[in-house]
Amino acid sequence: MKTWVAVGLFCLWAFILPATARAEWHEASSEHFLVIADQKEKDVREFTERLERYHSALLGLLGRANERPSPSNRVTIYVVRSAGQVQKLAGDKSGWLRGFYQPRAGGSVAFISRVESEGKDISASEQVLFHEYAHHVMHGVSEWSTPRWYSEGFAEFFATARFEKDGGMGLGLPALHRAGELQYADGVAIEELLDTDTYAKRKSKGYDDFYGRSWTLFHYLQMSGKRPGQLKNYLNALVNGATELEAAQKTFGDLKLLDKEMNAYLRQSKMSYLPISASKLTVGAITIRKLNEAEAAAMPIILESKRGVDPDMAAALLPRAQAVAAKYPDDPAVLSALAEAEHDSGHYAEALAAADKAIVAAPNLVNAHVQKIYALAQLAENTENPEARLKQLRKAITALNRIETDHPIPLIYYYRSLKMAGKDISEIAAHGLERALQLAPYDQNVRWQVVQQMVDEKNYSTAYRTLLPLANDPHKRGDDNPAIAFLAEIKQKWDTQIADNTPKSAVPAAGK
Repeated sequence: MKTWVAVGLFCLWAFILPATARAEWHEASSEHFLVIADQKEKDVREFTERLERYHSALLGLLGRANERPSPSNRVTIYVVRSAGQVQKLAGDKSGWLRGFYQPRAGGSVAFISRVESEGKDISASEQVLFHEYAHHVMHGVSEWSTPRWYSEGFAEFFATARFEKDGGMGLGLPALHRAGELQYADGVAIEELLDTDTYAKRKSKGYDDFYGRSWTLFHYLQMSGKRPGQLKNYLNALVNGATELEAAQKTFGDLKLLDKEMNAYLRQSKMSYLPISASKLTVGAITIRKLNEAEAAAMPIILESKRGVDPDMAAALLPRAQAVAAKYPDDPAVLSALAEAEHDSGHYAEALAAADKAIVAAPNLVNAHVQKIYALAQLAENTENPEARLKQLRKAITALNRIETDHPIPLIYYYRSLKMAGKDISEIAAHGLERALQLAPYDQNVRWQVVQQMVDEKNYSTAYRTLLPLANDPHKRGDDNPAIAFLAEIKQKWDTQIADNTPKSAVPAAGK
C-alpha cells in the first residue's frame, strides 16, 4: 500500500535546541536496543518506543522475522545533550555531524544528540540513527555486498519516517533533508552513480549530490510504479556475476532516459510512501531505570571508551577514570569502566584486577567479564610461558558463556586462545567462530578470521563467498583493501582444487 504526501524538496530547516548543564542519565532496555540517554525518563521511553516501532516496520517490510537477539547483540545508543558533544566524540570538525554508528561484535554502538520524540516528524538525530540502523539491518539480512548507490539509497529510503498518534508509522517519505544537496551540490552523472569505481575515480573534491541521487533512484524504482520489478532484477543480475554497470544497463536500459525520469520525479508535487498500521508493529516491554550517582559520574569515561581511543587519548582518559573509581571504589559499573580504561592504556594487570573486583560486586555484569577476557588475552600474549594465563582465559570465557550463550566475545576468544597456544583448531572452536559471524555479520575483523580459518581448512568455495562483502566494500575499492587481493588468491586456489578433483577422463584430449 502507498500513501501520497506533498513534497517541498527544496525547503530545509535545522533547529538546534540549547542544552542545559545538569545531567540526568537514564537507561532504557528493550528487545532490540539499549538506550542510555542524558534525558528525562518520559523522553527516553518515547524514543525507545519509536525505535522498536521502526525496527518492527523495517523487518516487516523486508519480510524478515522479528527475532529477539541476545542482550549484547542489541545496539547500544548513547544520547548526549548536544550535537557539539557528538562531534567532539567523533573528532568531527565540520560542525554538521548529528550522530554516528560503530558496528562491532558484542558491542555495536551509536552516538546521537538528544531527541524530541513528540509529534509525527523525526528529529535530525533520529534520521541519522535510522540511516545507520538500516545499514546495520541490511548486513544481517544479506551476505552480498551491494553497490554503493544501492546501499546508501536503501538507508536513505528507510531513514525517512513519520510516527502516527495511533501507533502506526510511515517509511519511505520524501528525503527533505537532501533538498539543499540536490539543488546546490555538484551533480553526479548517472554512469558515476551506478558504478562505484567510476564514481571513486571522478569524484569531485567538493560536496556532491551522491546521497540525494541515490535516494532518488531507490525511491523512484521502489515507489513510482514506472519500472516494476527492475530493482529485484538488478540485484539478481549482480548476484549472477554482472558488473555494476552491466547490471544497470541490462536492467534499466537507456541510462540517459533513466536520468531524465529521475529528474522529472523530483519535480513532482507529491510522492508516495509506505504506511504501516499499528496492528502490524510490535514494541515489546521496555524497562527504564535512572543511573545511580556513581554510574552517572562514570558516563563521560564510558562514552569515550566505547567510542574508541588511540594511545594518547587513552593516556589522557585513564587519570579521569581512576579519579572516579577513587570516589566510588565499590561500584561495579565504575570498576568495569576503570578496567576498560586500564586495558586501553596497556595496563593489563590493573585491568584484570579492576574487572575481578567488579565481578565480585556484580557477578553477572557482562562488561566486567568482557574486560577480564580482554585483559587475560593480552597478558597471555605478552608472556613467554602463556599456558597459565590461557587456562585463566578459557575459564573466563566459560564464565561469560554461561551468563550469555550467544555473546560473540567468548566464541571469538576461545578460537583465539587455541591459536595463541599453537594448538589445532577444534571443530567446536571453528563452528563457534562461524557462529560469532552469524551474530555479528557486520564485524569485519571476525569475518576476516572466519575466512582465514576456512582457507586453512581448504574450504575455498565458502571462504570466497564469505570474503565477498569485504572485497566489494564500496568505501574501499583500491589498494587500501587487502580483501581484494586475498579474494583473487582464494579464487586461484579454488580453481586449482576443482581441477585437481576433476577425473582425467572428464578432460577432453588435445585436439579433440
